[in-house]
Amino acid sequence: MIAVFLNYQFGNYIMSLDISTMSVMVSAASILQSITLIFFFFLAKQYQGIGIYSIGTVLSAIGFLIFPIRPLFINQETILLNLRFLGNLLIVSSQILYTIGIIKFLNQKINSFFFIGLASFFLITEVYFVYFKNNFIARNMIAILTVAICSILAIYYLLKFRHESLLISSNFISIQFLLNLIFLLFRAIMLPVSNTKALLESNLVNIIMFGSVFVLDYLRNSGFIMMVTQRLFHDIHRLATLDFLTNALNRRAMQPYLDHAIAQFNRGQIPFSLIMLDVDHFKLINDTYGHDRGDLVLQHLTKILKENLRCHDLISRWGGEEFLILLPQTDLQEAFLVANQLRMKIEDNPADQGLIYYTISLGVGTFNQQYNGVLDSLLIGIDQALYQAKQNGRNQVVKASNC
Repeated sequence: MIAVFLNYQFGNYIMSLDISTMSVMVSAASILQSITLIFFFFLAKQYQGIGIYSIGTVLSAIGFLIFPIRPLFINQETILLNLRFLGNLLIVSSQILYTIGIIKFLNQKINSFFFIGLASFFLITEVYFVYFKNNFIARNMIAILTVAICSILAIYYLLKFRHESLLISSNFISIQFLLNLIFLLFRAIMLPVSNTKALLESNLVNIIMFGSVFVLDYLRNSGFIMMVTQRLFHDIHRLATLDFLTNALNRRAMQPYLDHAIAQFNRGQIPFSLIMLDVDHFKLINDTYGHDRGDLVLQHLTKILKENLRCHDLISRWGGEEFLILLPQTDLQEAFLVANQLRMKIEDNPADQGLIYYTISLGVGTFNQQYNGVLDSLLIGIDQALYQAKQNGRNQVVKASNC
């Protein structure tokens, strides 16, 4: 009995909600969220798609604001028809722009012909069912179909082309689009069943539609803001830890890994080795071919090193043309073999499509008990070994004497 009473009361409360007020709430929420997105657009202009997505939120806000204005012109048929057409056009256009903005933000190519065709299809059918044949159900079915296509495309791109740094936010927005598809399907089924004649008619179908738009628009826009924030954080972190030219770790970023290797050695005597190397006659390369080709040699060197090291080995640009390689769980003999293999690989693979022949010299050392948890002595030792390799004629590997 209590359950029946509560259900009755809840049903009465739902049906008492004012559709016009809900439409204004959706519009106000879109405006507030668009302000945040416009801020992000100026903050992160280097990313594509944010501006387009922000325009979508503005169009959505204007579109939903038009609905409660329409009853004011109930006796002016031409103005009423124009407002009906404009409101529908702005809302569906905003959904198309959301999808385009997301695709561009993911750095994917837009199929312009597809979206022009989709927009044209909606525009032509909307004109027909507003001005020539007033059919509320047909207008809504066309809008539902158009928005559903956009939602499916957005999910596809979010799941297929997402960057590893955007996994959480991409999944979050994908779930929102999926929920949106479910509500669209519900509306497509219930509109004919409920015999709904107008968008501002106070019935359960329209109330659920405005309520779902209010919640899901907020979640989608929040998810997009999360995605922009995650990408900003990822790129800032990347700039702070990677060398801009070679994409190897920079010297500061390498230090925590060295500290961790020392801590592992102190706890369990787990060995690790270091290789220090630089390019032979690098100044001559710059003088002969130009500094741009010198940069290309460093990029080529880093690429060869990454391709021929284990996945857990780490490369850092230590300074200029000098690189430091950390080999975890590696003793001196194994490190020497690795270094020699790298030397031969570089010798056999000239840079710039085989036009620039160059070699490297390497110093190798392994951390042991005599260093007492301090790395400086080992770094000095492998640096001296590198110097000795150059003195001996270059293009060779020398072990540090104190290892």
